[in-house]
Amino acid sequence: MADADPSDGLLRLENLITNDLHTRIDPTNRASMIGWGLFFTVAHQVRAVLGLHTAGACRAAAPNRRSALEHAITLRWCVDQGDRMGDIYNRKLHNDQIQLAKALRADGTADRYKDAYQVMADTVKTVKESIAPDPNERLAKIEHLMQGYGLDRERTFYQVDSRFVHPTLTGAQMFFKDDGEAFHVSQMPIHEEIVACHLYSLWILHAAMLAFNEVLIGKPWTAELEKIAKDFGFMTMLPQWQEPEDLRTVSKDGPRGTV
Repeated sequence: MADADPSDGLLRLENLITNDLHTRIDPTNRASMIGWGLFFTVAHQVRAVLGLHTAGACRAAAPNRRSALEHAITLRWCVDQGDRMGDIYNRKLHNDQIQLAKALRADGTADRYKDAYQVMADTVKTVKESIAPDPNERLAKIEHLMQGYGLDRERTFYQVDSRFVHPTLTGAQMFFKDDGEAFHVSQMPIHEEIVACHLYSLWILHAAMLAFNEVLIGKPWTAELEKIAKDFGFMTMLPQWQEPEDLRTVSKDGPRGTV
């Protein structure tokens, strides 16, 4: 539908997120539990993008857009491998805690933060003893997920938004320009809405809901998501893994950790 209003689409998606949604979660399904957190991170990042738009600060929304995209893609991975994903992230936490503990010791502040240091030591010990290395740990990096699922367009969006998240000339030039005759500076972005906030928010929220619906009991959103996809030209099926390994194959040890 060429003249479809993104604001209307967002309202239709919002109406699907009902107060009793938690009854659709299977507490024995790890993907369902982790997916809940990933999905609502996307939803809150979308809320931030729209809030910044209302405040006339669309330029500041790049970190929120990028985070929403990261979490939506990770949610797609969760559908395929939620059973192992928790272990992979726990091992990543294990490695991060080791680095933080080393930093505290090097800084001479380990004794000052004795309780926190002990928590880190216990976490490292628990993970080391209970969770074996997983060959798919590389997928904790978003670049590998985008490549594996063939998300070339999303990778482009991610790379462009990164120019406005990190210090770059592209980001700096939002506040000055040289037109060949004079050098102009501005205290506000010269180009404000570099990405259509409502359409982007609708697109990324729909993608996240398409994935999250797969781990909800009864897949309650299927019909409405298909209608919205038809109205706005969005995908109706999740992107499929395109690399040799089978993500749906459970490791021989099975899931080991906790959410």
